[in-house]
Amino acid sequence: MKRDVGIVACAALLAVATAARAEGEITSDTAAQFYDVRSPTGETVLARRRVTTTLGVSAFDLLGKERSAGQHHEPNLIFRARLRYDADYGADAASASPTSLDKLVPGFSRGPVDIMYGYVEGRRFVGGALGFRLGRQLMTDALGWWSFDGGEVKVTTPAYFAVEGYGGLEVRGGLPFSGAAGRWERDGVSRGDRSGYDAATYPGFLDADVAPAFGAAIESAGVSWLSARLSYRRVYNTNTPFNGAPGDALAAPPLVAGPRLSSERVGYAVNATAPKVGALQAGLVYDVYAGLLSNVYATADVFAGRKVTVSADFDYFRPTFDADSIFTFFAAEPTADLGLRAHVDATARLSASASAHVRTMETQTAPHLEGATRALSAAGAIYPSNGVAFNEGGSVQARYRRLDTTAQLRATGNFGDGGDRVGADLYVERVLETRYLLSGRVGAWQWDDKLRPDRSAVNVGYAAGIGYRFAPRSRASFEFEHNANRLVGQRLRFMLWLSVAVLP
Repeated sequence: MKRDVGIVACAALLAVATAARAEGEITSDTAAQFYDVRSPTGETVLARRRVTTTLGVSAFDLLGKERSAGQHHEPNLIFRARLRYDADYGADAASASPTSLDKLVPGFSRGPVDIMYGYVEGRRFVGGALGFRLGRQLMTDALGWWSFDGGEVKVTTPAYFAVEGYGGLEVRGGLPFSGAAGRWERDGVSRGDRSGYDAATYPGFLDADVAPAFGAAIESAGVSWLSARLSYRRVYNTNTPFNGAPGDALAAPPLVAGPRLSSERVGYAVNATAPKVGALQAGLVYDVYAGLLSNVYATADVFAGRKVTVSADFDYFRPTFDADSIFTFFAAEPTADLGLRAHVDATARLSASASAHVRTMETQTAPHLEGATRALSAAGAIYPSNGVAFNEGGSVQARYRRLDTTAQLRATGNFGDGGDRVGADLYVERVLETRYLLSGRVGAWQWDDKLRPDRSAVNVGYAAGIGYRFAPRSRASFEFEHNANRLVGQRLRFMLWLSVAVLP
């Protein structure tokens, strides 16, 4: 491996050294899929033999102190880790070989190993004011999901707020134990492990390198009905940038070398709840590099009695990209979603919900006075007369649950200028003698592609499964799925699941 992940290794060693005195838990989830992607003639286009497995380890109370029911404010040290292996044995080995240019898929790996997280966490140190994490960790706030290797320190004050600071290296695809692709890094740049590639092979596929990052946050603390958080994050690129056009035999000499900005964003989120009235969630994200609001969202829930909840949602999103991406030079038009939802618990066993939404998509109706679109204007580019396109849709669901049976019916429709999709499915699961699991699903979906009418079709499918529950949190199951439509013909898929939880 090219680069060190010493932070994660140190966290694991510390946990192993002390876990003998701690309570712990081991969990594992495995899913196997076997299916072929075929053409309508029956010819196999892609063969998929996928196995995805995760292994989780948790160790609690690493300090080994005895605790009674009234001693929940003592310092505590815990360890958590989860490893994922995601392999596709059906994929052609040439797809991952830099010497097979006719089949190579840059960045593809047949069996990537990913440490999803692995960290030591300290709680309630220094009189309960100090908390920290060390290792690979996931963060989620108004800025979205994010992963980094490093450290985080959080200080909780008596004045109902906490201050947090963190720093380290962003987890990116192509780095050790990061999987085949970076799931949480900014879009717009193709990066990965270029081991075995020469300079003329896909120069636009960049060699991943360390990405220093740091951030800070201020959030509310100690207020049960209010949660608010202001976040700031900055990430740097250090790899060699690509300055040639896609398809160039060689990359041009870099215009910028060394550390440079990858992303810089500020976000704020608030969540307030009045137990007998309702709840309000809202947030926004400002992209400092792009100089614009990239996301604004709000959700309002009204508790209309003990069994009815009515909600309204608004979500404005404008895509932004890594500062190295060519997409930062082009106008990215935003979308906005407005939705209404209602949920009713009719009885202890029966519940129903319904929703409706409208999406607006802004489109460019005239050339900009600067940037790349000036060339489009000179070339006589054609722009639509209407600057806003609309999509709309809705869904209804009903669920029935009792001790041994779950049944759920769902119907959804989405409609727009580009096409429509409507359909429904019914799912039923039954538990026999507390251990044997039976499940079934049947559905029909129709889509109408108005831009390519020949691609319109109706799909009918069903699935049947059987399983065995050998412990409260451990089960094994098998499922067979069959779908048919005129575009792909018959499609069969076999799936196996195994979930295990062990308490040492």
